[in-house]
Amino acid sequence: MVCLVGCQDSAKSSSDNWLLVSFAEGVPITYRMVSERKTEIDMTTGDPKKKSRPQTTTEKLELVMVYTPVEVDPFGLSTLKVECQLAKVTRSGFSGKRSASDAMETLTGKSFTLKLTPTGKIADISDLERIAAELGAASFSNSKKGTRIKNPDMIGDFLAMQRYLWDAGATISNQLNLSVKDTWQSQQSIPWPVPTYPPPGRTTTYTLDSISDEDSQPRKAAISSVYTLSETPMDEYIRPYEEGKFQMRGLFGFLRNFQFKHIEGAGTQIFNLDDGLVESDTQQYLLNITATFMLPLGDSLPVLTVDQKISIERIEQ
Repeated sequence: MVCLVGCQDSAKSSSDNWLLVSFAEGVPITYRMVSERKTEIDMTTGDPKKKSRPQTTTEKLELVMVYTPVEVDPFGLSTLKVECQLAKVTRSGFSGKRSASDAMETLTGKSFTLKLTPTGKIADISDLERIAAELGAASFSNSKKGTRIKNPDMIGDFLAMQRYLWDAGATISNQLNLSVKDTWQSQQSIPWPVPTYPPPGRTTTYTLDSISDEDSQPRKAAISSVYTLSETPMDEYIRPYEEGKFQMRGLFGFLRNFQFKHIEGAGTQIFNLDDGLVESDTQQYLLNITATFMLPLGDSLPVLTVDQKISIERIEQ
């Protein structure tokens, strides 16, 4: 598959300066993906003399994903078989104790397919929806009273990173005329600990910062990104869980009415033009949320701060 996303002025021909995303049939591409966050919950009150002790939880998802092109069509849809070689989650709860195993770890050894357009846009997510539903089902346990209890999971992080990998190139509207310092935008979901629908969204503004062109060195494009909260709800997203009522396990189960107030952060993607693939993608941001308790606790209101880091790195195997 070939994705044409831009060029810059150079003595070389324009075709040598295109940012080309290319797949070779049967040749696997491996990425290490990591999503980690620290979530802090503090209390606000009407009395400035009252101070609470913030509670903190940490979560980290580590993935090794192998993308193997099984059908390549430069003018239609290309099909990738995606296999998870490793899915590992580490988590500390608000009590400081390690939580039970995460449903994401059941992805190890499983596979699904993605269909991409010539521009790199994911065109068919049906098999990704299937695998997400399997993961979602694994995140539940039943209490003695028959209540559906949802354990913490990082399924949303996994789904978000599948799009982050391709979105920088796939969301350019005028690809052939793109120049250094041009910008474009994409609406993307924000992974965080509590399932809400529609999920929180961000507007990602990409900028093509530079294209290196040094003798004896691979040519690389540097694409920066900054984030703001989306003004409109997400209209495209995957829902891993069956509809119906359930109770979140832990402190998040007692919170309601989440309001996403602010996001601030930035990222950088390095695209290897000679290989025609994303080499790395890093993101870091702070997300601020307010909420209420399921049962009122006077004038105390919870305020959440999520410190999120995401990294995607191509690795050789």
